[in-house]
Amino acid sequence: MTRPLIAIALLAGAVLLPLPALAGPERVAFPADYQTRFVQYNQVERPDRKPPVIRFFYANPEAFAAMGPGMPSPEGTVLVMEDRKAALGADGQPMLDGDGRWIATPEIVAIAVQEKRKGWGDDYPPSKRNADWEYAAFTPQGQLRTEVKTDSCFTCHLNRTQRDYTFTFVKFFQDRGR
Repeated sequence: MTRPLIAIALLAGAVLLPLPALAGPERVAFPADYQTRFVQYNQVERPDRKPPVIRFFYANPEAFAAMGPGMPSPEGTVLVMEDRKAALGADGQPMLDGDGRWIATPEIVAIAVQEKRKGWGDDYPPSKRNADWEYAAFTPQGQLRTEVKTDSCFTCHLNRTQRDYTFTFVKFFQDRGR
């Protein structure tokens, strides 16, 4: 019954609005201004990655300002995880700054975005659903990486229900008593 109605609408020259995206990384928009507008709230060295990387974590300022101890991330939270190569010395080991932390190169090797919107989890089965979070991977130029499957994001974050399905954001505020 639906197909004939669509065909009649098309023949009549009706304007059809695009359907909202179903569950998937296509829902997540790349925040092109994350390095300048977002708050960098954490930095983690990952020696287990080859080559070694430094992860920079950013949160949109609205979510950052709204967070408090024990509170879930508010709707509209956008978290960015940016991986940069670590600068390596002649010995092949990461170079250190004056504080003993790794030095990052400007080369971005991966960007992942985690975004929370009302109803975004509705299309997922309970075994995968991470509340209303969606995940996406992007190139450094902001193009969606469709070859990157986000199933591993859901699986890994599923055990973080007490931290609203995040590893670092909610914990950041809990550790600071905010």
